[in-house]
Amino acid sequence: MPMDMQEWRDSTATADNAANAFRDLLRLADAPDRTINSVRGAASHKGEALVYIGHLPANVVERLAERVCLEVTP
Repeated sequence: MPMDMQEWRDSTATADNAANAFRDLLRLADAPDRTINSVRGAASHKGEALVYIGHLPANVVERLAERVCLEVTP
């Protein structure tokens, strides 16, 4: 069953909000602007709110893990 336009807008707004939150986390980890700007929110064709992150530099992921007190081991 196709979703209506309002459902799509709501899903897109949710995805955009989540993407903005993740961009804020990347800023806290001193990620480069190109990494921060590559994060995108989108709604799937089924109306699921998604955040596209793509490839992140390993050092950025390590700093993110440190911020949330996770240990990164080889």
